[in-house]
Amino acid sequence: MEAIKFVQTWNPVAGRKQEYATFIIHEFQPLMKALGLEVVSGWYTLVGGGPPILVESLAESLDHVENALNDERFLEMLDRFMNLVTHYASRVLKPAGWTTMYHWRVPSPQEVKYVQAWDVLPGQQEAYKRFVREVHLPQMEAIGLGVTAGWHLMVGSGPQVLSEALAPNLSGVAKALNDDRYLRVIMRLEELVTLYESRVLVRQRFFLNMLHNIHGRAIRAVAPDAMHSMVGPIDE
Repeated sequence: MEAIKFVQTWNPVAGRKQEYATFIIHEFQPLMKALGLEVVSGWYTLVGGGPPILVESLAESLDHVENALNDERFLEMLDRFMNLVTHYASRVLKPAGWTTMYHWRVPSPQEVKYVQAWDVLPGQQEAYKRFVREVHLPQMEAIGLGVTAGWHLMVGSGPQVLSEALAPNLSGVAKALNDDRYLRVIMRLEELVTLYESRVLVRQRFFLNMLHNIHGRAIRAVAPDAMHSMVGPIDE
């Protein structure tokens, strides 16, 4: 059975940076792990809408996620967490049924994630499936934004389909988005979908530097292995 992805997003409250950092390290992260929803990656939205902080966990099934979220420990933790963040939201995603050679590959510290999201227009399902298989996936690969995974929204709000791609760095994203082939793909995609949006997410040094700037001493005191599941290896 393919894993289910549980995504949480939020915006840290200004003025409570030290408390927020301490909470993430000593309460949020350990409890997520204890509930079987250990954070596997953390991202910062550099370009695009929505709350800037995004953390991803993987679970074996929707039942597994539901059991964790109904656990009294999670509910109590979340209630206190709401004093430290705004615009909290969560989503549950399942694999979209189309995969690539990059599926489930763990991003390297320097890589940037490019996320596209949309709803399929009514009556266009078959044409859309052919387009994804025959045009979207190979063209994204050709311009340097190889798609790693596609997801369907199971629980939560927002577009019903997400496509995740990786670029080696921000320059790679910029180069790909200025490629004429990318523009042609988007124009054809928008004939089949609605509510299209995209985001650029960064992690590792970018994300870690942001945490340093926001949370100061509390983050700097954390051992590298304690930060690994949120931001990736920090010594590379």
